[in-house]
Amino acid sequence: MKKYRLFLLAVYGIAFFLTFGLSKGFPSLLPPVFIYDSEGRRDPFVPVIEKKLSPEEDMETQIPQGTLEVEGAKPKEVTRSSEFTLVSLAWGGEETLALIQGRAGAWIVKEGDLIDEFLVLEIKGDQGEVTLEGVEKIVKLRIRE
Repeated sequence: MKKYRLFLLAVYGIAFFLTFGLSKGFPSLLPPVFIYDSEGRRDPFVPVIEKKLSPEEDMETQIPQGTLEVEGAKPKEVTRSSEFTLVSLAWGGEETLALIQGRAGAWIVKEGDLIDEFLVLEIKGDQGEVTLEGVEKIVKLRIRE
């Protein structure tokens, strides 16, 4: 019982010292806390210099939205079976995001993003469906209920 009382006295003493003793000018046992006041300052994570792309470079970085129609090409197979699984959807404002899981990992994507060889063609949040377009087939993923 004496050890228990001694232990409680030590704990209360340390708590009292850390609470009131540090404010009275005693040396700190804890490392100082750095608080960044960002009021009136720029965001330190936004780049200061932005790279301007020429019109040719800008065209190269854009991913075409929609399918590419080629004359004489056979139509692509539309399937629901795939290595990918639609886990969830999230939307806010104008953008809808999808969480898709596959063998190689998981991705949070929006329309126009690439997953392996597939282009995220369309995300229908209200229907719980995502359409992926590959070289040989179109995959429609649905959330399991």
